[in-house]
Amino acid sequence: MSQILHYLPYVFLFAAATALIYGWGLWRAMRQKQDLSNLLSSKGVSAIRRALRKKGPLTLEELGPVVKDLSARLPFTSEQIAVTDPKAFLNSLLPYMIRQRLIAEEKENGRTIYRYRK
Repeated sequence: MSQILHYLPYVFLFAAATALIYGWGLWRAMRQKQDLSNLLSSKGVSAIRRALRKKGPLTLEELGPVVKDLSARLPFTSEQIAVTDPKAFLNSLLPYMIRQRLIAEEKENGRTIYRYRK
């Protein structure tokens, strides 16, 4: 009987470690879609800023090819997210960038252009 009591703390420690790892995996699985979306948005912001810095002011149509082939993948997972509709992606991302003062929206000759903000 004393032999069994000697190993009991190790069994409980193993059970606690297993529960902790399982909980962490469950938490990551629940947050995976949001993390992928955030990563793709971050890549989109970087690509748009880089294009505006290099090419100067661009319209929505000219920004479409910049974000067309963007994709994001978290490490150690097979899940991936990509831009399928560049116009819808830009329509959700550009207002955020304007609010954060990363870019400026201006009207020029009846067209809306986006300019890099220093």
